[in-house]
Amino acid sequence: MKRGTQQRVSRLFYLDDIPTPYRLSVQHEIAAAWPGPLRIAYCAASEPGRTWDFDYSGLDVEFLRGRQYRPKRQVNPFSFKINPGILYALSAWRPDVVVLSGYVQPTMLLAGLWCLWHKIPYGIASESSLISSPKLGLRWHLKKGAIGWLIRGMSFGLPVGRAAGMYLKLLGATSTPMFEFPNTPDNRVIATQAAKFRGSDGPATIRSGLGLPDQSRIVLFVGRMISAKRPGDVVRAFASICSSHPNTVLVMVGDGPLLDELRKAAPDRVVFSGWMKDPERIAELMAVSSMLVLPSQHETWGAVVNEAMAAGIPVIASDRVGSAAELIEPGKNGFIVPVGDIKALAAAIERLLVDEPRRKEMGALAGATAMRKGVDFAVRNFLAGAQYAIDTRPREA
Repeated sequence: MKRGTQQRVSRLFYLDDIPTPYRLSVQHEIAAAWPGPLRIAYCAASEPGRTWDFDYSGLDVEFLRGRQYRPKRQVNPFSFKINPGILYALSAWRPDVVVLSGYVQPTMLLAGLWCLWHKIPYGIASESSLISSPKLGLRWHLKKGAIGWLIRGMSFGLPVGRAAGMYLKLLGATSTPMFEFPNTPDNRVIATQAAKFRGSDGPATIRSGLGLPDQSRIVLFVGRMISAKRPGDVVRAFASICSSHPNTVLVMVGDGPLLDELRKAAPDRVVFSGWMKDPERIAELMAVSSMLVLPSQHETWGAVVNEAMAAGIPVIASDRVGSAAELIEPGKNGFIVPVGDIKALAAAIERLLVDEPRRKEMGALAGATAMRKGVDFAVRNFLAGAQYAIDTRPREA
């Protein structure tokens, strides 16, 4: 990546939606590895339902002024953001290459227009795929018509995985090089924490803190209690098999509008912990759990899958979870089940409960997958994409 002494150091502008745990660790590493100036701009510091406290030390960060709008029928926490000041921010900073985190935000479209007008190469990081955004009728054609120019104009793509890369090509990037850029927490930290925790008296402390029997096996759900996550599917699936597994408990981590309803419907041996703000504690809970279950109806990625796999446990996810399509090898490190299929979900949970040696083997393979597609992989591909855009940029005479 290092440039020759005769070549001007390149300036990179990274426009992101909001700061999140599964991107900030990667952004820290990108900033440390990029050989020139790097500015990270966010459309907002947070959005409803997604707020964290972060350490931005070592980063050149800018929070753009703007407004957010979330449609009333929106099933996920995403909100549209408009930041007209992005045009001034780009002009003032004078980047040599720009990375846009997505293409739906009005702010990203404005930034793309600026790049095309000033002939600055840009790449687009994208989560969407046919899993989360099916290619259907008029809506698809309207979407392609509205953003096709932005997709066709990019110099490189940063899809979270193969499915997202195919989606970008369907939108018009037929010959654009793709560099996989998965959403990932710091898998190395999680794996280290999990291994250390298992070797201590931590598992007993976790169970005691949740009021669980000492040797109980834990089926785990982590996420907001909202319809898009379908937490009720986990409760119903567990209820159908719990009588056959008296030493197993279901732990539901999270908060949200469905929490009271779920508590009323849940059988014995279902524990609602509320939200755990400390990511280290969640990693520890994952380390002592038998599996993670994520049955979402809509999940463009789902970083909790990365986290659980990094902790060394298998994952059961619905076929609407983007990360599952990229990270889970069914029968090897987890299972993928049809969304809403309670019987299939219960059967997958039971398969992991009845075969302890296989479950542990699948957990080890899950950990290896998380490491292979973790921070190092994401950073390396991001840098390669940005450098490709700079190296192939037409030079003025």
